Amino acid sequence: MSLDINALRQMIAQDHISIAQLKQLLIQERALLEQRKQEGLQEIIEQKATAVDLLNNNAKLRQQILNTLGLPTNADGWDTFLQRNTATLPLRDDWKNLVIEFEDCREMNDVNGKMIARSQQTLNHLLNLLRGKVPAPSLYTAQGTQTQYTSSYTVAKA
Repeated sequence: MSLDINALRQMIAQDHISIAQLKQLLIQERALLEQRKQEGLQEIIEQKATAVDLLNNNAKLRQQILNTLGLPTNADGWDTFLQRNTATLPLRDDWKNLVIEFEDCREMNDVNGKMIARSQQTLNHLLNLLRGKVPAPSLYTAQGTQTQYTSSYTVAKA
């Protein structure tokens, strides 16, 4: 198999650019979520999708290369591939930095996802209060089984 080192270098550089864009978008998304602003979120989501698509395309190319060589199609397989050849060995440090940056993005995305889930939970709770539908609290019996306490709650009296 003939290796095009410049194409590999360009792929990793392209991934660095996409991850840098993704990190910036995640920062912007978090700021909007913290301020509870909806304006701009749709645009950020679309831009995130574009960056992720580019990353996925390059991941598919890496998988094809690894499949051809009979290596595992994961980050460790790619690291092994880069170590095998003296021409690709200099790319290994860039690859390791890319993996670290990707993990940072994953953590940032998890935080944003938790913020979104918490906002949805709060909104649903407030809507249920307005509708007069307060969920029954869960209680435990003497046997340790969970039950729903079913007394009524009055939000307001006339």
